Amino acid sequence: MISALLLSVLAAATMQGAEVTATVDRTRLVVGEELMLTVRARTRSTEALDMSLPPLAGFAIVGSRDLTEVAMSGTAGPVRTTIRELQLRAEQPGAVLIGPVRVRQGETSVATEPILITVDSAATGVATALSPLVRALLESAPPPRRADDVKLTVIVPDDTVLVGQQVDLIAAAWVPRDLRERMRRVPVLALTTPEGVWAYPPTTPSGVAAARQVGGRWMDLFITHQIVFPLAPGRITVPPASVDYAVPVTFSFFSREERYTVRSDSLGVVVLPLPTAGRPTGDRGVVGQDLTLDLRIEPAEARVGEPLEVAATISGVGNVALWPEPVLRWPPGFRGYPAETEVRLAPVQGRIAGSKTFRFLAVPDSAGSVVLPDVRYDYFDIGAGRYQAVAAAPRVLAVAAGAEPRAARALPPLLPRGAESWADRLAGGLGALGWLAVALLPPLLVGLTRRRPEKTAVPAGEASAAHAGTRLGRLEHEFLTVLASHVSDPLARDGDGLAQALRAAGIDSAVADHVKRLRDRLRAARYGPRGLGDAAELAAEIEQVLRVLGAEAGGGRRHRIFVAILLLVAASRGDAQAHSAEALYEAGALRAAADSFAARAAGEPSVAAHWYNLGATLYRAGADGKATAAWTLATRLAPRDAVIRRARRLLPAPDLASEQLLAVGWATPAEWAVIGGGAWVLLWVLALGAGGKTRRQTVLMVALGSVALAAAALGGAEWQRRGRAVGVVVANDAPVRTAPYGGASAAATAHAGAALIMGRRYGRWVEVHRPDGVRGWVLAGEIVPL
Repeated sequence: MISALLLSVLAAATMQGAEVTATVDRTRLVVGEELMLTVRARTRSTEALDMSLPPLAGFAIVGSRDLTEVAMSGTAGPVRTTIRELQLRAEQPGAVLIGPVRVRQGETSVATEPILITVDSAATGVATALSPLVRALLESAPPPRRADDVKLTVIVPDDTVLVGQQVDLIAAAWVPRDLRERMRRVPVLALTTPEGVWAYPPTTPSGVAAARQVGGRWMDLFITHQIVFPLAPGRITVPPASVDYAVPVTFSFFSREERYTVRSDSLGVVVLPLPTAGRPTGDRGVVGQDLTLDLRIEPAEARVGEPLEVAATISGVGNVALWPEPVLRWPPGFRGYPAETEVRLAPVQGRIAGSKTFRFLAVPDSAGSVVLPDVRYDYFDIGAGRYQAVAAAPRVLAVAAGAEPRAARALPPLLPRGAESWADRLAGGLGALGWLAVALLPPLLVGLTRRRPEKTAVPAGEASAAHAGTRLGRLEHEFLTVLASHVSDPLARDGDGLAQALRAAGIDSAVADHVKRLRDRLRAARYGPRGLGDAAELAAEIEQVLRVLGAEAGGGRRHRIFVAILLLVAASRGDAQAHSAEALYEAGALRAAADSFAARAAGEPSVAAHWYNLGATLYRAGADGKATAAWTLATRLAPRDAVIRRARRLLPAPDLASEQLLAVGWATPAEWAVIGGGAWVLLWVLALGAGGKTRRQTVLMVALGSVALAAAALGGAEWQRRGRAVGVVVANDAPVRTAPYGGASAAATAHAGAALIMGRRYGRWVEVHRPDGVRGWVLAGEIVPL
């Protein structure tokens, strides 16, 4: 039988290296049967494709499916194929033309050739019956008062509806029967889709929909019907409908025809927002009736590293095409990826209904029993007039251990626990003001020294006083140091409450009062108008007080020594407990070891050994992307460590652009700063030397200046390179999509360990780009920032 053959009509066009085809699986069928329209667009470009389908008059859309495939084709780069499948059901007999499919990419568009479909009448020889809803609307609509001419009206069920509620638009043309019998062709009705709605293709029965007798004269009814869903509150205007017909001038077969067009009036429909009473938190505006949620997980037995297919199906009455995906909360240790979405339409009593299936891929990375939380789907029930929710119960999944991802891998050794680099500590300790002093004080000191007048001879008496003053300064420093060890509060140490603070610290009351008086004498001698006075006497008194404070503090020192011993014991116990991470690593408990090393890295992010050990654990567990990120951070902290550099060579960058983004210089910015600052200070120390400069001094000063400038340039370049918002892809073959939603086509695929520059965020999505042209959106869970 010819109708059983799968014939295809192929139309292809080339657009800047892109190829677009439209095919059907059959070109002849009977009313009520279905066919599959498949549109494929292949391109090597990363620009987004905009696919526009033609009007499908005479067909009803039963289901649809969209998917994107990416394939590598030699050295020419990836080939991206976007596929859209529409399952159509024939609604009227005759020759039906599926118009050209138009695809736009950038500034260029292409259209396929139209496809001609032959639809035979059903066995009964009548058109498809009207739905009960449409028939009820037609019965409620009054016929014209007079039967003298063609009358056209637009029928709507109500002039006030809610957002997301189904609205049936019917263009009804009443034609006198005697006039219709003179026509050689049936009248052609046109109904323009209003703006601000989601519209399904109109359907037009081929025959007479109804007949009425008006004033003793029969009138036949022709209709076209379209279903729309308002998208936003406000007012929508239904444009005028039109009917075109032609009537022969005479009864002769060869007589010419006179053409007529009748237009209706436009209609207004008020769209009200959904009620706020009872609206759940995070409502997404889903409107439906009697929705159900079904959650399926295949296969039933899960293993580490092997993907699971999770399918969530929403079924019920409503605008199936616009139902958003349910929110699935993946348990810890699961990585979820959105897959394809499938829509199936099955109208019920004239109302749009069906199912929408959302498929996800989930990959567990650790063994054990996990619970997939319940899935809740909130919606406004248009029939009940209130918000309701459907839910899927929590699922318990038993994840078995998987095979070692790379059993032949060499296990990298662990590094002992270290400390923060001395250069980082020094650079951070100086701060902005400290580095400003390093830059400005040496030249300022040299300038002041060279302008200082020559020294004059000092009498012997003054020299001895100066010597005494120098001795007094050292004793004063020791006195203030011992004082600070007893009274830590600077306000109490410098104020009137010094004596009380010393007594509280265990010092005898008389000694405390004497110390306070001595501090006041030192201040008066240092800053008063009479100067030092008898410096030797004051120095001897300070020595005596220091000996007394030392005796008083003996018990305290013994107490502190005992406390220090206890702290050392506690520290040794802490180290013994800290070694549990290394023990877990050696025992193969990689998940627990990774958690322990990650906690260390979070507590001490400036220690390279923590990041390296975390990367080694992740590398052994097969998480190459996460291991690359951890080892890159370790290399940034210790760029010349041989063990870390050897480990980085185990995971080379997957492409040249990633290698450039993950490159690390010879030294850290702090080390370059220390080198440059040291050379700068030595340069001005040499410049401070007395007398004329020798040739050797000049060469050395030029060399030091060059080192300072080179270190500043290299440190600035390294600091700028590390300042970029670089992220590392941790998922295997993460799709870089053209838009921030799961159904968008994939412009490229980023392998685990690839580097991308991160930009703005949009919900769960992060915008990324790279100098080699990769640009798009990835899920935030598939990339980690450095």
